[in-house]
Amino acid sequence: MNKMSKTENKENTVVDFIKILLKYKKFIFIFTFSVGLLVTFYLYFIMKPIFLSMGSVKSASKSSSLSSLLGASGSLSDLSGIGELAGGSSSKELALYENILLSRRNIEETIIKFNLNTEWDFKYLEDAVKFFKDEILVINKDRIAGTMEIGIYDIDQKRAKDIADFMIYQLNKLFTEMNVQNAKSYREFIESRYELLKKDLKKSEDTLKNFQDKYGIAPDLTLKAVTQSQVQIEAEIKSEEIKLDLLHKILTPNESEVKLQEEKIAMLKKQLVDIVTTEVNPQERLSLGKGSEVLMSYMRLQKEVEIQNKIQAFLLPMYEQAKLEEKKETPTVVVMDTPNFPEKKAKPKRIKTIAISLFIAFVIGSGCVMVYDRYKNIDFKSMFADTEDSVD
Repeated sequence: MNKMSKTENKENTVVDFIKILLKYKKFIFIFTFSVGLLVTFYLYFIMKPIFLSMGSVKSASKSSSLSSLLGASGSLSDLSGIGELAGGSSSKELALYENILLSRRNIEETIIKFNLNTEWDFKYLEDAVKFFKDEILVINKDRIAGTMEIGIYDIDQKRAKDIADFMIYQLNKLFTEMNVQNAKSYREFIESRYELLKKDLKKSEDTLKNFQDKYGIAPDLTLKAVTQSQVQIEAEIKSEEIKLDLLHKILTPNESEVKLQEEKIAMLKKQLVDIVTTEVNPQERLSLGKGSEVLMSYMRLQKEVEIQNKIQAFLLPMYEQAKLEEKKETPTVVVMDTPNFPEKKAKPKRIKTIAISLFIAFVIGSGCVMVYDRYKNIDFKSMFADTEDSVD
C-alpha cells in the first residue's frame, strides 16, 4: 500500500508540475524568449569574436648537451648508454617546453611587448599573467609523437598570430639559454677535474723520471702483464667514478641509474682487490734478487702515470666538446607548422551558448512560477499579525 501511495504521489506531483507550467506558459515563454533574445543580441552585436592562431613544434635534437658530452669520448665504448639518462624521454622534454611557455618571465615579456595589460586594464601585472595563462594561451601535447601545439586566443586576428609566433620564438630562445647554461656548468665541472688531473699527471711523471734516473731498471714482463690488468681496471674505476659524479649532478641519489653505477664501481673494486691479492710466481720474484722491491715501486709509479694518461684521454674530448656546447646557440626547437592567420572565429560558440541560456532561463522561469503558485494564496500580513499577538 505504501509503495502504491508513493507512486501515486509522484504521479500527482508530475501532473501538478505540468499543470502549473501550462497555467503560466505565457510568462515562462516570454521570460525564456527575453533571456534568449538578450543573449543573442549580446553575442552577435556586443561581444567581439575571438580568434585562435595555432602553431606546432618538435624538438630538433635527439639528445641533450650532456648526452653529447658523454658520447664525445671515444676512449671508453660503454659511455653511450648514459646518454639515455641525460637526454630523457620526449614526454619530459614536452613538460619542460610547457614550463618554459608558462613561466612568469616568458609571459611577462609577451604582455609587455604587445602592451596587453593596457588593453586588459589590470591593476597588477600578476593578474594579467594569470589571465594570460587561463584564457589566452593554449597548449596541446602529443606525448607519443613528441610534438606540441601552441595557440593564442585574441580578438585581433593578426595579433593572435604575432603573439603565437613570439611564443615559439621565446620557447626556442629560453630553451637554448638553458642548454648553454647547463653546458657552462658541465664545462666548469670537467675543467676543474681536468686541471687537477694535469697536476697529478705531472707529479706522477716527475716522480717516475726521478726513480728511473736513480735505478735505471725495466719491469719484469710477467709482473708487468699482471699489473697491466690492474691498470686497466683502476682506470675504468676512475672513469666510472667521474660518470657517477656527473650522474649526481643530474639525478637524485635514490635514482636506479645512480644505484646501478655505484654497484658497477663496487664490482670493479672487488675485481681489483682480487688482482692485487693474487700472488706472482715466487721463482720469478727470486730471479730479481734484491731488486724486487725496487721493481714493485717502479711498477706502481708507472701504473700511476698510465692511469692518469687514460683519464686524460677520457676527459680531454669531453672538455673540448663542453667548450663547444657552451658557445653553441643553434635552434633546438623545430617549427613544424607556423602559427596560422585565423579566418574563422573560435569563440564564442553562439548556437551552443544560446541553447544553454534558453535552457537555464526555462529552468529559472519554471522555478519562479512554482514558488509563486505555491505561496500566492498565503496571507503574510495576517501571519505576521498572529505572530505578534502570540508574542504579546
